[in-house]
Amino acid sequence: MFVVGRYVAAMFFRSRVFVDSLVEPFFPTTCVRCGGEGGSPCASCREDFTPAHPVGDLPGLDAVVGLVAYDDVSRPFVADLKYRGKWATARAFAPALAFLLEDCVGNEGPLPVLTWAPTTPQRARQRGFDQAEVIAREVGRHSGRPVRNLLNRCPGEHQTGRSRRERASGISFLPRGSTGGLVVVFDDVVTTGATLRAAARALRSGGASAVVGVALAATPRPSNA
Repeated sequence: MFVVGRYVAAMFFRSRVFVDSLVEPFFPTTCVRCGGEGGSPCASCREDFTPAHPVGDLPGLDAVVGLVAYDDVSRPFVADLKYRGKWATARAFAPALAFLLEDCVGNEGPLPVLTWAPTTPQRARQRGFDQAEVIAREVGRHSGRPVRNLLNRCPGEHQTGRSRRERASGISFLPRGSTGGLVVVFDDVVTTGATLRAAARALRSGGASAVVGVALAATPRPSNA
């Protein structure tokens, strides 16, 4: 039943992307933050973004980077993607994420494989999509890099709404087969890094020689950190 449900979710994901690509040129996207036309985020709201702070070292990852700070400016766009499946948001951020990726891994050597840290199976079934997969596939499409589903998430609680202490435990992944070389794993928001650390452990156990984490947004450190 789980395999069938995952297949149906994947088919729904692909059909949504296809339908969005046909409809968007005729119905311009309205900015979810200010209501202006011209994309979400619009040009005006893009100027209000704060670059993400350095995430710092995380065990098992060779590097971790975020694009923007997860704050009152970026939060509506992350929510629009995460809870309402607005692929236009991921497409808008894809060029900047691709540039961030190039800056992080460079152009020399074998092409890295892009993947994502899956949300819980329950969330994916409820929504019909996985927001981290949307981000990874849009960046892959924009950058021309291969995207593969390399991780299965083990049963457990999702991270939204959990404290920093609770986030540090209880999440794990299993590799889907083996892969070598450099793997770039995407997530929507990095807070404590627990999700990316768990993803890196699984990817390395599956044969990855290096793992880089890339997040759309990074939660600012507590003021007393």
